[in-house]
Amino acid sequence: MIADDDIAMFSSMTSASPEEARRYLEMSGSNLEQAVSLFFDMGGSSSGGASGSPPMHPAPSPHFSGGGDGGMDEDVVAEVRAAAIAAGLDASSLDAPMGAAEEEVRAPIASFQDQMIDPGVERRRMQEAMKADASAMHRRMTFDRDGDGAGAGAGGEPMSDGPPIASGGSAINNLFSPPEYNEQTAYYQVKEKALQESKFILVNIQQAEVFASHTLNRDVWSDDTIKEIIQGSFLFWQRDDKSAEGDSFCKLHSCGHQLPHICVIDPRTGRRMKSWDGRKWVESHAAAEYLFSFLEEFSMSRSPPAMSPSGSPTMGAQAPPAIAQAMAGLGGDMRLVGYDEKADSEMLPPVAPAEPEPAAPAKEAPCAMPEEPPAGGDAVK
Repeated sequence: MIADDDIAMFSSMTSASPEEARRYLEMSGSNLEQAVSLFFDMGGSSSGGASGSPPMHPAPSPHFSGGGDGGMDEDVVAEVRAAAIAAGLDASSLDAPMGAAEEEVRAPIASFQDQMIDPGVERRRMQEAMKADASAMHRRMTFDRDGDGAGAGAGGEPMSDGPPIASGGSAINNLFSPPEYNEQTAYYQVKEKALQESKFILVNIQQAEVFASHTLNRDVWSDDTIKEIIQGSFLFWQRDDKSAEGDSFCKLHSCGHQLPHICVIDPRTGRRMKSWDGRKWVESHAAAEYLFSFLEEFSMSRSPPAMSPSGSPTMGAQAPPAIAQAMAGLGGDMRLVGYDEKADSEMLPPVAPAEPEPAAPAKEAPCAMPEEPPAGGDAVK
């Protein structure tokens, strides 16, 4: 039973006739809210209950033109209009010209150019990071870290290109300070500079907790003879194991845990030519012997030596190939011949001896021919 109050409320909300309101309420089971939603969803209007079913919302239909280029035949348009009227659709849009109701297409977005990364800003950021890393390394290598919470030289003064100067305990810090010829630039820049100057790179990776690292700065790198050798044939690059570049170098070249570490890098190949335990360099005369011995064996004026894969930072030592092991097992009697090399008789496989042929029967000696008669007439008689 549909309540009169619901019919009146429905009519006031939708301006529909009471008959139409009753019909929608019956369809929704006397639920006023659902009846109103159904009314608007089905395109109900206030035209009254002229028809037995609620009017349908006119669906968008294509636009046709009766003639012209690309237009549809008039008979087809008439059939479509009749079908639309029979379905209760609005057929007035069929008479509109083609494209009259199309939405306006917005203009394209104007093109523009911009720069996502500023090289200058990125370069300054890298330089600041390198300076902060160098300052932290200097604080780790000083001896008055406990008295100064931030470490020596951590005041408000900006860091210069060289290592900062300690403000407290300057005597002992200067005694164990790194050499003044230590390269402050990045490792890849040091490699480029070494290539231009035709010098090797002498690398020293230190560890603040190992006193031998500080001994190298005090007794070896400050020695006049060592300084002259290094500045004449090497570029010196010193970092500690906790710095960003020092840690990266140790991982790349497998420095291990025995620090301090000293090695020589060829800038042409990036390979480690020779390495030493830094504890063996604590005396300057021993360090000088190591450097002189290296310079007698290697030179930048000669081509880089053909080193084994173990000398490369990215390749490990490889076992000898199986064919070489097989040759070693044969006593070294075999050798390989390339495609463009002609094998000699020693390289040919051995040929099995041929079986002896059966002996032919002995032949009888031919009869002796009679002697020719002497010349003259006596032989005729």
